[in-house]
Amino acid sequence: MKKEYTGFPSIDKPQNDGYSLLAKNPIIPNINIYSAIKALNMFYKKSVAIDCLDLVADYNQLFNDAVKISLALKELGVKKGDIVSISMPNFYQAVASFLACNRIGAVTTFLNPSASKEEINEYLNLFESPIYINYDKTPQDNDEIKAKTKVKYIVTLNKENINNLNMDYDYHITSNDTTIDFNSLENISKFQKNNIELHTGKENSLILFTSGSTGKSKSVVLTNENILSAGTYLKNSSKAKNLNGNKTLVCVPFTYPYGFATSTIMTLLTNKTAILAPSMSKETISYYLKKQPNIIFGSPALLDLIMKNVPNNQDLSSITTFISGGDFLTPSHSARGKEFFENHGASNVEMGNGSGNAETVSCGTNPTGIKIRPETAGKVLVGTDAMIVDPETMEEKKYGEEGLLCVSGKHVFKEYYKEPELTRKAKFMRNGKEFFKTGTMGFIDKEGYFTLTGRESRFYILSTLNKVYCDRVQVMLSSCDIINDCAVVKVPDKDLLYVNKAYIVLKDGVEVNQDTIDKIYAFCNQPIKSSLGDSEQFKWYEIPTYVEFVKELPRRSGTDKIDYKLLEEDATAKLGKDKVLQKTLTN
Repeated sequence: MKKEYTGFPSIDKPQNDGYSLLAKNPIIPNINIYSAIKALNMFYKKSVAIDCLDLVADYNQLFNDAVKISLALKELGVKKGDIVSISMPNFYQAVASFLACNRIGAVTTFLNPSASKEEINEYLNLFESPIYINYDKTPQDNDEIKAKTKVKYIVTLNKENINNLNMDYDYHITSNDTTIDFNSLENISKFQKNNIELHTGKENSLILFTSGSTGKSKSVVLTNENILSAGTYLKNSSKAKNLNGNKTLVCVPFTYPYGFATSTIMTLLTNKTAILAPSMSKETISYYLKKQPNIIFGSPALLDLIMKNVPNNQDLSSITTFISGGDFLTPSHSARGKEFFENHGASNVEMGNGSGNAETVSCGTNPTGIKIRPETAGKVLVGTDAMIVDPETMEEKKYGEEGLLCVSGKHVFKEYYKEPELTRKAKFMRNGKEFFKTGTMGFIDKEGYFTLTGRESRFYILSTLNKVYCDRVQVMLSSCDIINDCAVVKVPDKDLLYVNKAYIVLKDGVEVNQDTIDKIYAFCNQPIKSSLGDSEQFKWYEIPTYVEFVKELPRRSGTDKIDYKLLEEDATAKLGKDKVLQKTLTN
């Protein structure tokens, strides 16, 4: 029987077509993440769980270490609901510490290890953390932190021990008996004799952060249920048990959900090996790829890093899937990446975009296990609800109509930490369900695919009342064959209120001259074909007024996301000094 469509994605739920009743209505177990990972890996204890630098640990080792650390934390006074702050690169010890906290009902937050002392202290005080676990700090460094926070104990992983699984060091106490060597935690754990009580899915598990690319990062509280639900939705949506492989490369820092909650936890929940990359750079990328990952959780910036720095003769045949979840990977960029991987032996690699927010455990749409359509961000997750609304009136839109993406499901975050008003503004009730306003603009089609056109915070309105989405301009401009990468931001204009400026990274060998500017302007005035064969064209007011050619785009500290706030400030400061791309500002 042919399905009758109402025209509204929230009612028709096209993403559920072809899936089982259980997939469309999944049962989320009321347990914590530690218990879920342990149960799902009951028969895989000897399989490698973590591959980090020279340290390789199987699931059995990971569980044993988590138990030791959890007992040590209890001995140090950590209670259910306490927030333990961890600041270190993507190390094995960070994963084991999270599972330890989760086992005893404590909440984990990952602080950016490259953040300033002032920022670290601010978060330690905000979260009132009794324990702070850090990396490569001197007793003097730790004394400064203790003097300005209420942290009771600081546990430091020393540099020489990053590849050391032995935590049976003598209990060495320094600096007023409050600074502890990470590798002495096993000895501390031997003093703890109390039983561990069971903790449920409704309890808080993680506090992670939004990217802050357009403003201050928000602290996002995620429960066990939020994270387990996201994993369930992703697995069901992909229709695959192992996503075409058993090793994933985790490059994004643990501070961000895409690095820990999505890449790492989802890997462990599906019996795979997480290859952790504590320091991703042009010097180290080849080393990590030699560990033969099958799936790469990355971004456009990571793809460029790979293409520029991997030797011509390096075999990448193990790679089957590249998923971009930081920024949108344009169809032309995706095509260049696919060609590169094919030239390095990965003949059937799939390149796809996902989308999500910290508030949805970085899981909003899914690109795996379905037909890849590179102009989209994949399909809405099976088992969740989604609708497109007018951001001003909140009226629901139909298929193909652009608006604000709103999602509902058990993966939607609990709250912003100590920000009840922000939490209230981010959610709304519709038909008895709680929806989260993602801040992402786009439309859903009858197959359930979501096409991203921009971010709600990245648009401006002209004096003519025309609306311009900077991300849409950026994606279209990126398809120009002489442009490698670009970012578009708004700048003030005395006549139109705002116009836009493009920061452009040219392809190798393309020179910066008037001829290049003319070619880009000509491109902006012709139809641009999509990967589906249809075409679209810049409106006159979307074409960038100003252009600046740069060697690379600035990124937010600790993430691959473009720092739009910095670019907007730079563009405003340079107003009137840039090269002009637009030939005219009249229709």
